[in-house]
Amino acid sequence: MRGLVQTASTGPAADGEPRGTAPGSVFMRFTAYLNDRRITPEKGLLPGTYATTEEDSRVVATGEQAVERYALPNPMPAVYRFRIDPKPGTSHQAGVVQPAYGHVGGGVEVLFTAGTAGDTVSGPTVLPEA
Repeated sequence: MRGLVQTASTGPAADGEPRGTAPGSVFMRFTAYLNDRRITPEKGLLPGTYATTEEDSRVVATGEQAVERYALPNPMPAVYRFRIDPKPGTSHQAGVVQPAYGHVGGGVEVLFTAGTAGDTVSGPTVLPEA
């Protein structure tokens, strides 16, 4: 999402200002599981799901890098990258990943407070583990 990094909260996304997505916004979700439980059978996201911006995802080349940058709770490499194309106006909050689970964080995190509509999630692309 253009300009998101400059306007994102410097704290965690949960503390960020709620806003709607702009037309054409693209986000990514990294997970260790092909059948991610946060993705609905209708290819949307459940409420409370975290992702990152497409722009921030570009610096992540491996599943291990995703775990470290996004301080994921599961230590298994997050080798599955799902694309999220939310409908304009989809509620979200943005911020910076805080250190957690022994990982440094520092990436951009986006919290889809109410989830996303069906047919907004595609993929995944598979990354190398390390």
